[in-house]
Amino acid sequence: MGRRHLVAPGETLFRVAKMYGVSAEALAAVNGITDPRELTAGQELVIPEPAGPSGGSEVPPLASSKPALSARGKGAGAERETEGDLTWPLRGVLYARFGRRGREVHDGIDLAAPVGTPVKTAGPGRVVYAGEQKGYGLIAIIEHPNGLTTLYAHNHELRVKTGQQVRAGQQIASVGESGRTTGPHLHFEVRRDGVPVDPLPHLGPIPR
Repeated sequence: MGRRHLVAPGETLFRVAKMYGVSAEALAAVNGITDPRELTAGQELVIPEPAGPSGGSEVPPLASSKPALSARGKGAGAERETEGDLTWPLRGVLYARFGRRGREVHDGIDLAAPVGTPVKTAGPGRVVYAGEQKGYGLIAIIEHPNGLTTLYAHNHELRVKTGQQVRAGQQIASVGESGRTTGPHLHFEVRRDGVPVDPLPHLGPIPR
């Protein structure tokens, strides 16, 4: 049960279960959920291993009319279509990339920076959650007009509130080490339809 899912706005227990190829009953049992309506944006769910002969752990993407980025960021056509539609939230040292690390799945990228470094929005949008989340510390989740959702975790402080509209490049937080972390950094995620995708193709070249 190494996989985890951060609930995006509008997601239901049944949709998350279908996304990972598991039963809603198993998903509810593992997470101690008695009422499917209890899901809230920013909630972290443990994903049980899917039942089946393959026992595979790859996460199937939701069906979409648009080409989606694979979990490994492959697909040149998709990269060309999405490259640069978001901006870097800060200038830091990229030390952890998106993808599988052993048995663990890393749903975003990690950018090391000193405590207090401004964290800025990757694009305009609406704050759908700003607060504390177990493991992630102080987080902000922003829903963007282009269909993407971005998450900013392990902050020292938050400068926005749930429901607030934000502009591109606006400071929303500062780097910290809240939650489970070994040092000050920003954990940054990009999701499309609730499915984590590699942030790097969306961000373009790493700023010097």
